[in-house]
Amino acid sequence: MKKIILIALAVITISAQAQPVYRDRIGFDLESIADIDIGWMEIRKHTTAPKGKQLGDRVYSAKQIDNCQKFVEWMQQSYLPRGCLGNTVYYQNYIPKFSGTNSQLGNAIDMHRQALPHMYGAVSRMYMFLKKDEKGKFVPQNTFAEYWNVEVNQLERISKPVSFISSDDEYYFVLPDFNNNAKSYDSDDKAASNFKDFNNHKNIQAYQHFYIPPKVIDDLTYYVVILTKDNKKLPFEKLTIGDFFTQVEKQLPVWQKVDPVSAENFALAQKNLARLKEKYTTKWNDIAELELSRTEITLTGLVNATEGYSDMFDNKDIYGEKGEYTTFPILKVSKSAKELCKTNEPQWLIVRWTQVPTWAFSIHLHESILNNFNFEYLYNYFYNPEKVKGQTYKPLRSPSFREAAVFRVPSEATKKYYADKNIAVFN
Repeated sequence: MKKIILIALAVITISAQAQPVYRDRIGFDLESIADIDIGWMEIRKHTTAPKGKQLGDRVYSAKQIDNCQKFVEWMQQSYLPRGCLGNTVYYQNYIPKFSGTNSQLGNAIDMHRQALPHMYGAVSRMYMFLKKDEKGKFVPQNTFAEYWNVEVNQLERISKPVSFISSDDEYYFVLPDFNNNAKSYDSDDKAASNFKDFNNHKNIQAYQHFYIPPKVIDDLTYYVVILTKDNKKLPFEKLTIGDFFTQVEKQLPVWQKVDPVSAENFALAQKNLARLKEKYTTKWNDIAELELSRTEITLTGLVNATEGYSDMFDNKDIYGEKGEYTTFPILKVSKSAKELCKTNEPQWLIVRWTQVPTWAFSIHLHESILNNFNFEYLYNYFYNPEKVKGQTYKPLRSPSFREAAVFRVPSEATKKYYADKNIAVFN
């Protein structure tokens, strides 16, 4: 028999980086830089004592600014941007102002941010489309990025507002926590909600956590972890249906000023509201729950809420079956908690990040946060400080960690193949 000669290469994983491929005005192909540890624009170390600051009528203490700076440092110690370029900064509540280019309606809704609790934190932006400057360093091609935030008392970015009943003094919202909802996720979102074992991950299992699908808050997906002292429930109060309609009646003339309808239609909206109040008289003390798609209540919607119209609390499919859709209670922050948010002790802590499961750099970010970031230290630093007294922050795992090469045990067929005397194998 003629001897067959094969050249066998050693089965060893070698990280052979291909040359980055740049596309004019777009940036480097994500795949071509996916394995490069590009890192941070700047490693930030805060060596001077923090100072308090004031924005509008919000006062941020030196301690709160110090917390922001610590978040920046802890994030950079926990994650090494790979296939992207990172930048971390800290911030406080956005202070709304009337805009001359915005509509009356847009301005009115924007001003509801005044009612949000006292908030501060840090954000890491991972710029994905990159170019090289004249010195050959990676720099952003544009502003497209993925985000990772660590925040105190964050609410706006994890909730969906019910703007019609909100005001400059009170922010009403729903919290899209599908994990703690009886109906849970739709089938399309179920797999994404547990990406890389997010639901059961040992490092966040002790804390409330959930996935927010795209288009719920904005176009992006979010993974959210919430830490509260002694793992107590968030200090939010549920509205009853009676509370809801009382607030709607109060806000009707407000919306007629900023988003007016004809006098005839305004009278019709009032008539329809009276009909709805009558319809729900027997459920006046029930918790008010809305589908996510029905949180955007408008004056025009009330004009059209005639007999036979499917209203905001109806939960029927096209066949009239009840309880078909996922609903969430309408909430507000308790008055006492809102005041406590101004103090140096967080009422709740938020760690949240965006994620795209088809991009290698985004997967690495997701895995780094889950496996490297020290959630327990974060919790203890604020809620159980004696446990970490004198200890500096350390990530759970080195941010430069890479999975070891996997060597598979040869199958019986492979063993037989290599044992054949008629085959010469060269390593």
